[in-house]
Amino acid sequence: MLAGISIERTGSKDTGICDCCGRTSRTVWGLASNETQGLAAYYVHWTLGHISDQGANIDLIVGNWGKGTTAADRCAVALAYRLLDTGPAMMVIDAGPRSFSRSPLIGKVFARDEVVGTPFAQQIFSIADAVLAQDDRIAELLG
Repeated sequence: MLAGISIERTGSKDTGICDCCGRTSRTVWGLASNETQGLAAYYVHWTLGHISDQGANIDLIVGNWGKGTTAADRCAVALAYRLLDTGPAMMVIDAGPRSFSRSPLIGKVFARDEVVGTPFAQQIFSIADAVLAQDDRIAELLG
């Protein structure tokens, strides 16, 4: 487990045909937690066979989960994932345009500049790294 974060795979869906190439798009999702608490729900979306030219999106709903929590306890953060010649790369992007950000589970939607350069960014990248390392359904993303 990366940095004490474990991943639970909970679902997947092929979501249709890419307009530019006729290939299938896929979304997988799950939960990230540490030994004591839930950390995030994650969604990874990509078009099969298009990682090298289009990459993928990693969407996170981060915060407190469980009994007594509300949407105000959680926020939306989005990452763009690309497979470069030098290896995988991720960067925070504005979560607002991403469809997951309209979920009733979310109380705050983060823009890129609210995350980059903050201690929160390290938590976000640790969760995304754990997803990439542990969810074998997204092996295509690793090249």
